[in-house]
Amino acid sequence: VYSIEDAIEIAKKRDKDVVFMAVGFETTAPSTAVTLLSDPPDNFYILSCHRLIPPAVKAILEMGEIRLDGFIEPGHVSTIIGVEPFIEISERYKIPQVIAGFEPLDVLTAVIMLIEQIENGESKVENEYARSVKFEGNIRAKKIMQEVFDVVDMKWRGFPVIEKSGLELRKKFENRNARKVFEDILSGIEEGEEPKGCRCSEILRGVAKPRDCRLFGKICTPSHPVGPCMVSKEGSCYIEFRYSR
Repeated sequence: VYSIEDAIEIAKKRDKDVVFMAVGFETTAPSTAVTLLSDPPDNFYILSCHRLIPPAVKAILEMGEIRLDGFIEPGHVSTIIGVEPFIEISERYKIPQVIAGFEPLDVLTAVIMLIEQIENGESKVENEYARSVKFEGNIRAKKIMQEVFDVVDMKWRGFPVIEKSGLELRKKFENRNARKVFEDILSGIEEGEEPKGCRCSEILRGVAKPRDCRLFGKICTPSHPVGPCMVSKEGSCYIEFRYSR
């Protein structure tokens, strides 16, 4: 399915239980929340896998594995959460940040803004994507998310458990929570190990580059992906393979 709306349509047409794996960051969580508040079919359940960006940024800085000069923060996430969550990061870790859009000019402008901060010895949050991102974010979307989700500790690929980095359904939506309803089934599913030789976990943390992996471009390609970083068109290895040649 392409969206949660597609999953709802499937649930309406079938008697069997339908579980939607709700993935994505703060950008997709409001859609999940709105759906649950809109009286979905009785056979429809959510497996919430939503993650939050600011805690992950803090985790990368806390781990201290790589030297970072600054962050280009995601514009689509920022349209929801606003500027304020990143200000706390700059104040605490003294790291320059620029919220950017996705057009080539947006990214280039953000790089220039970061360089200027670094040269001036500044560590603040600048909003290059002001045409879409408001300081306070999308207040209505944030309110809906707070109504439906609790913020919980959650494990990320390549990372240990990151505190307060995930979204789980609140107790009042327990009857829609696939983790609760299908607990007996899900409890028997073990987390799979990374394929042998794959360095996706290190690549996601910035410790290694795609070309540092001995599988990259050989047995691991977009047409035959071995690791998760090559599967998605947004994956680091996929992008490196497609656009760096």
